[in-house]
Amino acid sequence: MAQAGLTFEKTLLSKTANHSDTQVSADFKFKVTGGKTITISDVATYCSCLKAKTKDGKTEFKDGEEGVIETAFSLGTFEGEVTKQVVVISDDPEQKEITLGVTVTIPPLYKVEPEHLIWTVGDEAKAKTMKFTVLGDKPIEVTGLVSSRDTMVAELKEIKKGREYEITLTPKTTEAAMLGVLRVETNAPFTRYQKRLLFFSITRQKVDPVPAAK
Repeated sequence: MAQAGLTFEKTLLSKTANHSDTQVSADFKFKVTGGKTITISDVATYCSCLKAKTKDGKTEFKDGEEGVIETAFSLGTFEGEVTKQVVVISDDPEQKEITLGVTVTIPPLYKVEPEHLIWTVGDEAKAKTMKFTVLGDKPIEVTGLVSSRDTMVAELKEIKKGREYEITLTPKTTEAAMLGVLRVETNAPFTRYQKRLLFFSITRQKVDPVPAAK
């Protein structure tokens, strides 16, 4: 795609991560056109998960010269399809900013439905459940549950060893609003899948449950 001064081969790149990956790299190749030297003053991102820079830190490119914008996306706990943007800022008077996009598909090893359990203040303090399902071929066991609130009791039931589990949360009381986190610990072979944060809340007004990520 041609831009005034900077011509990028592609402004949107798509990558698919492996389960073992903690970071995915994507390089945007460009060439200077238009008969003048271009100086890149900044390569900006708006998420700490994405780092971007010109190759070797080079900032000045003569007409006809080629260059690369290098990006590295830290996967963290992201799953599914995630798109992040990079803005290349230069001294080209016709187009000072060019936006690039990196779309990374991050396959899950398991899913939890729903990921957020909700009660309303004054509700009966009854149990609600989440379903933990392993998606890959290899079994994964849930090894622990840690609730951030003493007033929310978490229990685990094994439905099918290494494949299916039921997580039950029971509030001791629903007299006051509350927001909490449930940490699910697993024996997954890759570090980034060994902990999953889920959520629970007691709200003052009735709200619809948050849908599971697709």
